[in-house]
Amino acid sequence: MGLVRRPWVGIVALAVLLGSAAGAYLLTRPRQPPVGTAVGLTAPNFALPDLQGRTFSLSDFRGRVVLLLFWQSTCPDCTVALPKLRDLWKRFQDRGVALVGVNLDYDERAARDYLSSHGYVDLLTLRGSYDAAMDVVGLLSVPYVPYCLVIDKRGVIRFAGVYPNFPTERDLTPWL
Repeated sequence: MGLVRRPWVGIVALAVLLGSAAGAYLLTRPRQPPVGTAVGLTAPNFALPDLQGRTFSLSDFRGRVVLLLFWQSTCPDCTVALPKLRDLWKRFQDRGVALVGVNLDYDERAARDYLSSHGYVDLLTLRGSYDAAMDVVGLLSVPYVPYCLVIDKRGVIRFAGVYPNFPTERDLTPWL
């Protein structure tokens, strides 16, 4: 009696194997936390234009770690915190870290003048209007400035602090 070919057996075996692998992945992959403003939750999405008028949303940075800084040019602590945060970003920008500032000045010219006079031409600064920026402050429950969030590649908040409680290399590297 000869060997009877059953090509469907191979197809069924492959389907079972692929189904098992997909099921294992779905059961073990990290679930996206709910949206919220606390560490461990997915940051709420927002969109604001930068100082050149291009609109960016927080979700545009998915796949990158984001240092999200809320600042104002007249804030004394901001003038100390911004260079420190920028230095941290410079050390990790080649690993995909983004530094995004949300400016809270009443007058956009104050933000532009501050950035220009301090050589921060490479800082992505989102603003739109004062009211639009303040809407984001409310959305993210920003208590004071300068305030910084570290948001991981999946959009999850991993650090939140008001200066001098600002992120360090140790707060950033686990999420790279």
